[in-house]
Amino acid sequence: MENASKKKIYLAVAFFLTICEIVILISGKAKLPISGIFLFGAFFAVSMAVKYTKRFKGLSFTFLIFACCSFTLYFPQLFTDWGFNTKLLIVPSIQIIMFGMGTKLNLGDFVRELKKPVKIIIGTILVYLLMPIAAIIIIKIYGKFPDGVAAGIILVGACPGGVASNVMTYLAKGNLALSMSITTFATLISPLATPLLMLLFSYDIEVPVVDMMISIINLMFVPIGAGIICNKLLYGNMEWTKKASHMILLAIACFIIGFILIFVPFADSFQSLHTGLVLVAWAVAIVSIAKISIEYFHGPENWMDLVLPKLSLSAIMLYIIVVAAHNKETLINIGPPLFVASIAHNFLGFIFGYGSSKALRLNDADTRALTIEVGLKNSGLAVGLAPLLELTGTELAPLFFGTWMNISASSLASFWSQRKPREEQ
Repeated sequence: MENASKKKIYLAVAFFLTICEIVILISGKAKLPISGIFLFGAFFAVSMAVKYTKRFKGLSFTFLIFACCSFTLYFPQLFTDWGFNTKLLIVPSIQIIMFGMGTKLNLGDFVRELKKPVKIIIGTILVYLLMPIAAIIIIKIYGKFPDGVAAGIILVGACPGGVASNVMTYLAKGNLALSMSITTFATLISPLATPLLMLLFSYDIEVPVVDMMISIINLMFVPIGAGIICNKLLYGNMEWTKKASHMILLAIACFIIGFILIFVPFADSFQSLHTGLVLVAWAVAIVSIAKISIEYFHGPENWMDLVLPKLSLSAIMLYIIVVAAHNKETLINIGPPLFVASIAHNFLGFIFGYGSSKALRLNDADTRALTIEVGLKNSGLAVGLAPLLELTGTELAPLFFGTWMNISASSLASFWSQRKPREEQ
């Protein structure tokens, strides 16, 4: 069946389910479970339909998020207790995403990108300064957000950019090297910058600065470090990695180290590093065994490029579902204004980033990179840090922001992709 035919079928299904949902809403039966099933089906059908379009296929995952969130809000009990509190899955799922980022990097990337410091330093300052200011403006204008939700909005702004900003800069024909440099440098200083900004801007909220620093190291640097190590194992030129016996010994050693770490007591202030270090050890073990197995069975050399994107998307979906399930009541009560706030926050970030770039007289390619870098944030990191503030609903702002930025950034990148930067004309 051709893609056009598939798209038409999915759109027809989405239209039918939307009509059914409207009928339920008009009849005042929106709380019935069938309403959640219709919503899920409609968003899922739209997700599949846009997948078969050239211009909007990048939004397929966003609509899939809407579908899963709709289902979760109607059936939260399915996602809050799996024999353990599912909140425990949030940190590991974020670490998996960061691990995937790390496999695309090596130490040379960090050294090379930091050799041109002026634009990088200016860009990093703007990345960390403008979005918290935008957050304060939004919170002051609305004035009705609970402390936890307000803290979440500020936390989003205080985080560095994520890998999405690099992807969108590439699609927008911006300066990808500058974007990657700013992301790298902002990430390197995030254990200091993010907690201190939270302390500065969250004037009426207690911020555990040291705990937040350690959590950032656990959420980002530990798994990214593991990814860099695995990158070396897979694609490096070290002779000893080419022998199966060496890789087997490495896998056994790493597995044993990870197993021992489970039973090693950590000081309370470093407890959050526990799972991260176990992840590093076992990730290296798994990749070592996979490398040997793929070579033995003559599998594809790019197997990690095929597996990790799907694994990362699954991890993103997992933490979104878990956060939505555990915050159902707050999400329903504060959802609409928070969604508007997320749109405004992201929009102000783009405006501030673009205006600052023009004020600094940057060229078009640099302006595009900095605009996207300022407006997009690592919402996954914000979700992982939110529990440290011990306030209800803190995870919701990063959740909304992360969902919306896929739509806005894709649209902006699509707009710019049709227009060459002026210096190239």
